[in-house]
Amino acid sequence: MDLKELKIRLGINENDNSQDSVLQVKLDDAIDYAKNYCNNLFINSKGEMELPGAVKKGVALMVKSMGENSNVSSQSLGDMSKSFFQNGTTDEAHKYFKPFRKLRFS
Repeated sequence: MDLKELKIRLGINENDNSQDSVLQVKLDDAIDYAKNYCNNLFINSKGEMELPGAVKKGVALMVKSMGENSNVSSQSLGDMSKSFFQNGTTDEAHKYFKPFRKLRFS
């Protein structure tokens, strides 16, 4: 998964380069999180890292959650109101990771 695909999954204009360095760091962190959470390096038969589509969706959600303020439970702006669940986006990402999670033995 690269920065271009992340922008598509998050609905960010591909030509908007103002956040690229921050998004790249968040993408790297989210991929690392997914690999650790799933206990899976996602290495294909060619020896390259290849994330399944569902894991990519989870990674995009993790990047999205990194930009959310965890201290805010609801926001209102004029007639629009939005409520958040604590760890809602992270929990949703875990649902995408779950089928790819490998057991760890100590």
